[in-house]
Amino acid sequence: MERNDAEIRHTMKTKTHSTLSILLATALLLPSCNAKYDMVTFDAVGTMPAATTPVPKIEINTNVTGGMMGGSVKSNKPYAIRAHYMDDTFTFASAEFTKVTVTYADGTTDPGAAALKLPMYFRHRIYESHNSVAGGAIVVTKSRIIQAEFPGTINRDEPFTLLIEGKFTKDDGTIIPFKITEKYDISRDKRTQSWADFVSGC
Repeated sequence: MERNDAEIRHTMKTKTHSTLSILLATALLLPSCNAKYDMVTFDAVGTMPAATTPVPKIEINTNVTGGMMGGSVKSNKPYAIRAHYMDDTFTFASAEFTKVTVTYADGTTDPGAAALKLPMYFRHRIYESHNSVAGGAIVVTKSRIIQAEFPGTINRDEPFTLLIEGKFTKDDGTIIPFKITEKYDISRDKRTQSWADFVSGC
């Protein structure tokens, strides 16, 4: 499972680096351009206890957008909650989410999460990863992946506690319930710098 999760992250990083390379080439021709960016990141606080049963992995999508040649790069509310589960056993058919709650430090809940029409049901699809091995051969590895996204569920730039409940259904009809309770803190990266420095990561 960890291998496939790492491959997903590697594929996403490769696409990002390709895009940044194009932006850098453009930026070098326009050294006077500046990028202003205001980005937030939500990081899980602490380490979740090792799960004894399968649970989805969670990430927060802050909808980052960027302008070319002197534009701005920023996170845009409302944000989305994403969940995924990699299945190397080819036995998990679907996931059903029955509860998604975002609770802020003052005890209020986010109306975006409360407005979700639950339960929400997501079927698996086949995920393929391609890896080169000695001799130049390409090895294709397949697994199942269940992906879910809940848009518009985080409307404040504040720490929160996320509660997600649901269940997996396997091909043979077996039901595996899951529950996730996780606290998230927020960090903000706000600055102005040359666009060339920004896209090159300086």
